[in-house]
Amino acid sequence: MKVLYAAKVIDYAQLQQAQLLIKCFKAHQVDTDVILAGDCLSKPASKILIEQIEQLQAGSCLIRHKPMRFTKTFRQKVSDIFSNRAHFKLANYDLVITDNESIVAWSAKLSGIPVMALGHHVAVNHHQLPFEGANLTRIWQQWMIPADYRLGFHWIPFAENILPPIVPSYHTTCIKNKVVVYLPNESLSAIERLLESFPNTEFYCFHSSCKNKSVGNIHFREDDYSQLVQDMKSCKGVIAHAQFEVLNAALKMGKSILIKPLEDELSQTIDASLLIKLGWAKQMHYLNANAVEDFLESDAQQTVDFSSDPCFLVEWIKAEKWHEINSLHDSAWKTLKVG
Repeated sequence: MKVLYAAKVIDYAQLQQAQLLIKCFKAHQVDTDVILAGDCLSKPASKILIEQIEQLQAGSCLIRHKPMRFTKTFRQKVSDIFSNRAHFKLANYDLVITDNESIVAWSAKLSGIPVMALGHHVAVNHHQLPFEGANLTRIWQQWMIPADYRLGFHWIPFAENILPPIVPSYHTTCIKNKVVVYLPNESLSAIERLLESFPNTEFYCFHSSCKNKSVGNIHFREDDYSQLVQDMKSCKGVIAHAQFEVLNAALKMGKSILIKPLEDELSQTIDASLLIKLGWAKQMHYLNANAVEDFLESDAQQTVDFSSDPCFLVEWIKAEKWHEINSLHDSAWKTLKVG
């Protein structure tokens, strides 16, 4: 079996998931080519992970440090699609797996190769998702990624083709007055004004606008996801936007969570809504000192035992019975009780 795995990588956590999948394909002797694109691939931590992926020698590994810009002209996109088609016909792929990589998906679709869309985006655009609103946006997003088969990752099994997230395992501790703050879309000065009201708590604040320094009880850190995860391992709680991968890590570590979703991002609005329904987090709609005080007094969240081993998924893909989704769904959720 020969597979092409293509991902538009938004952050380090998504790259970790890609590595776990590619490693498992290698272990199951599936010939796998890899295409990764995204701004975050040029960051030092990502480069280390990319080297590990390349060392797997799973097949060709094409890395693009720049994303497929939405602002590309229609002619440029069509040109890319037909360039890929010529390659795909020679490569003889049995399956193309796409994680939000639209040009690769269209290239494979027009080449007659089966396409499997895989990732969180499949879940948040699903018609059975228990969330009302912005249906046209979700239909448009599905059209952008054409696929014969779709597998989404989310926290509840609301449809047969929804699986729990694949999250690495972590060894954790708990320093009761340590809180990690990751609000990269908020003003750094506004965050500092909010946090200085709680002098008895040590805040580790990650933001793209700051250097590594400490001001009283606030410890500013550069925007580095790998270091963010390291600090999350020993904290009591996390204050963050509703970023799916960050929340997955916090849930698996059993950390209490306070979310401030970005209301202009539909996926964050959806994820925040589901997280609150599950009782897994508290929410604030603006930088609210009362919400932070209530959060600091709350108990730790119970650990959500997401799997770190995607081999059950790879074995199902390798069996090539992609219409038979029930067995995959049941095996993925049998040990994880939610909702």
